[in-house]
Amino acid sequence: MTGGASAAAIVLGGLGYRASDRGVWSGGESPAYSPWSDWQGNAVDGTKRPLRAAILASNPHNTQPWLFEVKGNAITLFADRARNLGTFDPFRREMHLGLGAAVENLVLAARAFRSAAIVEPTDGTLSLSLDDALASAAHIVLTPMPATQDALFHAIPKRHTNRGPYRADQGIGAGRLRRFAELVTDETVRVVFVEDRYARKDLGAIIVEATGHIVDDLHMSTDSARWLRTGRREIAAHREGVTVDVAGLSPFVAAASKLLPDLDARTADRFWLSLTRETQVPTAPVLGMLLVHDRLDMRSAIHAGRAWQRLHLAATAEGVAAQPLNQPVECIDRDAMLARADGFGAAIAKFAELPGWEPTFIFRLGIAERAAGPSPRRALEEVLRTQHA
Repeated sequence: MTGGASAAAIVLGGLGYRASDRGVWSGGESPAYSPWSDWQGNAVDGTKRPLRAAILASNPHNTQPWLFEVKGNAITLFADRARNLGTFDPFRREMHLGLGAAVENLVLAARAFRSAAIVEPTDGTLSLSLDDALASAAHIVLTPMPATQDALFHAIPKRHTNRGPYRADQGIGAGRLRRFAELVTDETVRVVFVEDRYARKDLGAIIVEATGHIVDDLHMSTDSARWLRTGRREIAAHREGVTVDVAGLSPFVAAASKLLPDLDARTADRFWLSLTRETQVPTAPVLGMLLVHDRLDMRSAIHAGRAWQRLHLAATAEGVAAQPLNQPVECIDRDAMLARADGFGAAIAKFAELPGWEPTFIFRLGIAERAAGPSPRRALEEVLRTQHA
């Protein structure tokens, strides 16, 4: 072998090693993703069985901010407040949306496994706090009932956030949206779908503007970047966070991103802003908002999270992709944290025109150009709180 050939072999070998080390070709295929295949468990799990579905719920930045305590036929859900997004979610509002989503998966799974789940969310008001102690979010009691499995239950392992391009020219259809609305609308939560092209453009511009505000806020940018996971080893170690594989990039760009050195937070933010402005907003045929009477009421946050999970599961069951685009509400919380004028509340409220209701969650729906993959998840054993006598 010539010197040039030897050098080429060394380079190729090095690239091959980095590709393997970074998991370039193995997205979603490691033990960090096993909860997606083990989600039904078996009868020996007892009361813990529906928790295998609960830990697959939608949650902010894949922080998985839950902890469960099982005692007899009762389950207490705790907010693991140490798993927070800092200035990105200063009131832990989005954390509680994620906890509500976990509750919804738990309820659906319990039903399928012959139990009715009676849910009692914790009362309280979400406020600014540096305290990372565990806090009770809901108490659930399981009682026997005949098994009931529906399309939402079967969609649990298939539901993934799709951050890639949607088919802008392919609508969702009035019938689908009506079914989705019926699933999530009650006395606690309302949903509004924005389909009109001009209204979508206006709301989309607000989403992009809010993203720009976040990118320009050093504290929010830093708190978000803490949850980005890149290489295979990092994913295996943490089993959480947003990975390159689910960032909405094309397969080629995702592979190249893993091979290249990690981006600094500033560069990653620019990519996020560009993706929001050029792909996520303009390709979405439907934007939507979930509204509550008080976004900082804990029970309302749990109810809204349950509503989002139902909607996302229903969309998944019907071949519709979904993604949170909640940057404007995150900016509202940030403004409140800093005691400065709210720059986005009035602007987004006009799309609902429901006096007495305020947005807590903004999202998009559409037919995706390519399927989304799973996010890593911590094993159930890692999120169980041990009882001490």
